Amino acid sequence: MNVMKFKYSYSLLLCLFGASSGIAYSADLSQLQKQINQQQQKINQQQKERDSLQSTLKKQELQIGQIDTNLKKIESNISEIRKTIKTTEQEIQKLEQQELQQKEKLQEQLDSAYRSGIHPSTLERLFSKPAKDADRMGAYYEHINKVRIDAINELHRIQSELKTRRDDLNAQQAAQQAQLSEQKKQESELKKTKAKRESTIRSIDKTLVADKNRLQVLKNNEAILRRQIEQAMKEAEKKEQQEIALLDKKKKSEGKPKATEQEKQQVRAGSGLSGKYNMPINGKIVNHFGSPQIGELKWDAIVIEAKTGTPVKAITDGRVVLASWLQGYGQLVAIDHGKGYMSFYGYNQSIAVKKDSRVKAGQTIAYVGNSGGQDRSALYFAIRRKGVAVNPLNWVK
Repeated sequence: MNVMKFKYSYSLLLCLFGASSGIAYSADLSQLQKQINQQQQKINQQQKERDSLQSTLKKQELQIGQIDTNLKKIESNISEIRKTIKTTEQEIQKLEQQELQQKEKLQEQLDSAYRSGIHPSTLERLFSKPAKDADRMGAYYEHINKVRIDAINELHRIQSELKTRRDDLNAQQAAQQAQLSEQKKQESELKKTKAKRESTIRSIDKTLVADKNRLQVLKNNEAILRRQIEQAMKEAEKKEQQEIALLDKKKKSEGKPKATEQEKQQVRAGSGLSGKYNMPINGKIVNHFGSPQIGELKWDAIVIEAKTGTPVKAITDGRVVLASWLQGYGQLVAIDHGKGYMSFYGYNQSIAVKKDSRVKAGQTIAYVGNSGGQDRSALYFAIRRKGVAVNPLNWVK
């Protein structure tokens, strides 16, 4: 009886203990799940915030690029206006000299006519024949009068031309002043936008506290670039095929055989890369191809430090397949050189070429900057063959 009571009591305690342990374990698991969900929500919120900030950064850097393009246009306009003003001032000086000479000439003619009028006896002695002499005298005075009238007309023409040139000069100076005012306005706008950009970058940095986050962002940026490259390659290949088909069609309509390989080559973006080309800019290489970037990630390009606004040159002929802002790379230009070779120029402040345009070796395609959220002014320069990054230094000198 006592044994049975003990067994019952033990069983009851065991059940109670087991139940309480299960309840505690379940509570711990629920709390852990809650923490995981909270952390995931925090990560999602950070990612959402980062995406929003990247969108803001894109807008600001595109605005900076547009303002920079406007400023270059204004500077070019001002330079042209100054040249025109200088030419107009030289023309005015010449006309003023002609005006002075014409006045002196007219003064001499009037003085000569006046003196001739004072001494008619001298003229009578010179032309002393009866009726015939009178005709010659009249002709002489008529000639003197015509010369004087011509001189007066010429003086009026010069003075009219002077007025036109001075009006032109005033208009040119007013245009110059307007351009200078616009330049100051654009520079002020640029300064404000750059300040906003710095604030945006600081906010982005707050969401990238750990290197792990930075690594993930860099991987995402690389993935975006790869997708853009693949898309660009497909579009370039399609465009090339369309242009060759049009060329063949044109030949056929002219009653000629299909386009030769040489003619097709003129349509293609290029014949690939071979040999050594000039660097896109001169400057110190601060990141080398293959050197560590962050974590296991390595540089797929070289980064060349240079002053903001430095012209970026195409290394050789090709067709522009990308000319836009790209996350992590900023204002980016990609050029197809044919046979799977492409060159890339990123971090630019502004772009000077458009997608699908053809460029020549040494042509300015962009201007150095720090777009893409970079903390210094530099050029991201990469070369890829069939989408795979290769060391750019193997192709430049």
